[in-house]
Amino acid sequence: MEVVNNTKIKNLRQDNILKSKDIQNTNSNAKNSLISQTYSQRSVMNVFEKYQHDRLTFVQAVADLASRETNIQALQSMDVITLLKPLLLDSVPGVQQAAALALGRLANYSREMAYIMVNNDILSQLIYSLSEKNHFYKKASCFLLRAISKHNAELATAVTNSGAVNALVACLEDFDPGVKEAAAWAIGYIARHNEELAQVVVDAGSIPLLVLCVQEPEISLKRIAISALADIAKHSPEMAQAVVDADTIHFITMYITHLDNKLQRQICSCLAHIAKHNIDLAESVVDMDILPNIFICMKSPDPYVRKNAASLICELTKHSPDLAQLIVNSGGIVPIVEYLKESSGNARMPALMALGYISAFSETLAMSVILAKAVPVLAIVLDEEVEEHLLAACSWTIGQISRHSPDHAKIVADNGILIKLLHIIKATINENTNSDLFVKTKRAMKAIILKILNIELLDPLLEVDTPYCVLKHLVAQYAKLLPYDIASRRAFVISSGLAKIQQIAMKYTPQLISADLVASNKSKVSDEDNYIEENATNNSKLAEAIKTINSCYPEEIVHYYSPGYSTLLLEKLNNYKYDSTQNEDNDTNNIEEIFGLQNTTNDSPDSNEPNLNSATNESEVGIATSSNENIKNDDMIDQQESSD
Repeated sequence: MEVVNNTKIKNLRQDNILKSKDIQNTNSNAKNSLISQTYSQRSVMNVFEKYQHDRLTFVQAVADLASRETNIQALQSMDVITLLKPLLLDSVPGVQQAAALALGRLANYSREMAYIMVNNDILSQLIYSLSEKNHFYKKASCFLLRAISKHNAELATAVTNSGAVNALVACLEDFDPGVKEAAAWAIGYIARHNEELAQVVVDAGSIPLLVLCVQEPEISLKRIAISALADIAKHSPEMAQAVVDADTIHFITMYITHLDNKLQRQICSCLAHIAKHNIDLAESVVDMDILPNIFICMKSPDPYVRKNAASLICELTKHSPDLAQLIVNSGGIVPIVEYLKESSGNARMPALMALGYISAFSETLAMSVILAKAVPVLAIVLDEEVEEHLLAACSWTIGQISRHSPDHAKIVADNGILIKLLHIIKATINENTNSDLFVKTKRAMKAIILKILNIELLDPLLEVDTPYCVLKHLVAQYAKLLPYDIASRRAFVISSGLAKIQQIAMKYTPQLISADLVASNKSKVSDEDNYIEENATNNSKLAEAIKTINSCYPEEIVHYYSPGYSTLLLEKLNNYKYDSTQNEDNDTNNIEEIFGLQNTTNDSPDSNEPNLNSATNESEVGIATSSNENIKNDDMIDQQESSD
């Protein structure tokens, strides 16, 4: 029994040993399998991680290259858009964001690249993932939409047709200020092109959300939201009214005194776009009592703030005399004149127009402009500027100031503006007589000339080469003034004005000149003068004015100052033939009469009578006889006094 038990125990031990060995082998195999599986997974992960890293590296490199405009053409040649398109739907958010940023930079610099993106249906992929991604991707996507929309209305329409506006409006409600800023910027770029696109933006409910963005604490968000509101309001009164109805003016005028210059720029620009449409909108702006702050903005160190503030004043003044008077009463003319004097180039345009609008309404307002010393500044503008639209605006403003009364016109003429305007007309008459500059300058000169009552102010303009469009009004004004002013008629002759009138008559209305004078000057008339003469001879108003001027003087004086009159007299002298047979008896009788008078005077008892041998006519003989009688009377008086 003991042997059997020992054998069983021995067998059990051997079985246990075998089982333990089997377990060890099994564990070893499992461990080896796990190690092998882990190694293979790591290898696969390394491949995908490398692929992900390479994608991210690629899009980041492309985004960096696209930030420089010089690389755009090379990137386009490599068909980079096709490579970036699938990356917008990448599973890695960083790759998506970098791809959107790269595409945005490409579209920002190149309109052609923007068209390629639209044609490759990139917008639909962008909008699909816009509402689901993080705020970094949203900012990059809004930037891409803005870059595509900025070029023209066609691309902006493609953006709206893709449903991007609703997605952008939804981004305005995001908690991240950066996302709101990017969305507001894109909405502004869409709305700026035309009224239809602005209406799409308004219908999407963007205005209330933009007004809420104005109330956010971030300054950059305020600026961009106000800029978007301005882009909406500028198109039509309906769009501006939609902006006003959201109580926009109240919220944006709160920051007019803010120290941020860029914010002040956008506020002044938005208010100007609202006020420009009609008087009701302008009054809604003025009702916020912003004029004193606007005048302060016109003295800002930032040139764009000054320009936008001047534009706002210009838009307010043009609607009614009441608004213009309100600006004058608020002390607005002096800041406008100072701004006009200190600025240059296109920045002067709103100030020029504002002064013209104010002056156009009434004589009193025009005199207020004059008293603010605006006329010398306008003369400086005529000297300094070369752009036609600025010179045209300046000429128009001068005409609005001058057209009210002779006092206004005299002040303008005293500053030498007439000569400056004449030079402009001479410079443009041969180029384009239909240009805005020529038309406005001609009207301004007419307004000044017809109001001036002092001919001395008109004398510098009276020349033969003065353009006919000016000359006809100038001569007509002389014809109105000279018949009623004797001193002016004499001064007109002394200043050679009458002689110039005869030269003008010879050039334009030769029918008023005698045939002999016309014939004597025929050789001096050039082909250009003949052309002018043929086209201007039928102008009865000029001929009538010249005739009126000539009727103020004796005919001999008119002939004396006529061109060629001295030549005509010399020709008559050369052609005159002396007939000795007919005049011989008359000459003998004249000589006998003269010597008879001389003998008579020699027989007088006085030895101190004058010698009359040099007297050759009856008047001289009479004077000599009277002088002899006076001498005799003096001698008789002396003899009587000596006897007494």
